[in-house]
Amino acid sequence: MASTSNTKDGVLQQRSKPVGKPRGMRRDRDCRSCKLRDVKCDLNRPSCGECIAAGVPCGGYPQRVIWVGASSSAKDGSSTSPSSTRPRQARSQSTLSRSSDSGHTPDRPADSSLSPPDRPALSPGDEPINWSEADQNSFIRPLVSLCQQIISLDGDALRSNHYLSVEALRLISRLRDFVQSRIDGHPARASTGAGDLWESEAMARYRLDALISLKDTLKATNPFAFIGIAAFAFFEVCDSGFGDWQRHLYGAKSLLDYHCKSRAELDTLSRSVTGLSEMVVRLVWFDTTGSIIRGTSDLIFESWHRELLTDSFFRTVGCPADTFQLFIRVASGEVASNPSNSAILAMEQLLKLGQGSTDWDRSADAYRCAGVIAVLTRVDEEPSAESKAATISLAVDRTCQIIAATSSSSQFYIHMAVPAYLAGINASSVKQCDVIRAYWHNCNHAGVRRYPDGLARCEDRWKMKRLV
Repeated sequence: MASTSNTKDGVLQQRSKPVGKPRGMRRDRDCRSCKLRDVKCDLNRPSCGECIAAGVPCGGYPQRVIWVGASSSAKDGSSTSPSSTRPRQARSQSTLSRSSDSGHTPDRPADSSLSPPDRPALSPGDEPINWSEADQNSFIRPLVSLCQQIISLDGDALRSNHYLSVEALRLISRLRDFVQSRIDGHPARASTGAGDLWESEAMARYRLDALISLKDTLKATNPFAFIGIAAFAFFEVCDSGFGDWQRHLYGAKSLLDYHCKSRAELDTLSRSVTGLSEMVVRLVWFDTTGSIIRGTSDLIFESWHRELLTDSFFRTVGCPADTFQLFIRVASGEVASNPSNSAILAMEQLLKLGQGSTDWDRSADAYRCAGVIAVLTRVDEEPSAESKAATISLAVDRTCQIIAATSSSSQFYIHMAVPAYLAGINASSVKQCDVIRAYWHNCNHAGVRRYPDGLARCEDRWKMKRLV
């Protein structure tokens, strides 16, 4: 960094300016904050002088790799294949990206910009995320990619979206750091509390930074805050009491109601807020399944929100669409008002078991059994108590067989939490308890620790039944 001296009216003034361009990187674009404010940027790093003078956080710079071959030059205009001439800096960045599952949590730089240099930005021309394909196990990895896509938008895209304020970009950046830290090093179990979780100091800092940014974005009722709410709702599913996921769902519903109260309005807003519809779908799923787990009829989202769930989503989580419709009947209280018809629908689920042998078919069977259990445990009149108990026992046993036969590496395995919980609560043998116990154990040793409370609740029920 060099200093340039200018003399004006006998006063020596100094201003820090960048010198040159690091080889292999373009730096001829203004920082994102200057673009948003329509101010000419001085390109200083890590924070430009214009942003410092204005007292606003510097938005960071788009990073694009320029492939430079050893023998190529600007004079002859020759081009070289990217695969054979990748710059040293780009190679180190790619290594960081690929090693995100190694358990190492990177330290945050002293100046946390909106586009930190330790992770390569995606090209603005990258294709949008296909959530049903990207989410082989959970919501978390597509969320990191979504945040990176937003951070990597070029100047034209930023200027054309009035929702992408400095506050929104700061939230997305800090949210990306927080979620990535959960992937790189999930919380360890505390040795002093049964099932309690604790965070490292670094991860707690990431979480706090994201929460502060979320608060600022919510204060402006910016719809990009929905991404932050969805992320914290997901981690509530991972970390909190199993099924007690309402807190962030209420916040998401309130923010959504402020901006759109119909499917058409949501479709319009989704064109500005990347990934909004997909996140609404997942929160609706948490809303419905949480009610099933709690045994309540207190749905938060409305019927038109639930209509957003498509066949593509059901293929991702391994639940048949007709079984989800049965869940809705249970969670909305329709079972209590029409027990006979609900029992018939539950029996229809049993008749559809065993129609395939793929992982998805097995997961679908587990959910069909869960639908049967959810209905019959709330039916008081039909069928008879003896018949009902026998049917529930059959559904529990079949669910345990399916879970035991499914590899923990299957993309549908962690999505079987609802069937596993209902089977565990209604288990009647030690063998069934062992299967469900192994399931919770595998979930708690996955890439992102989840459902810590599921086993504890089942164990409490088993103690009451004297199965342990």
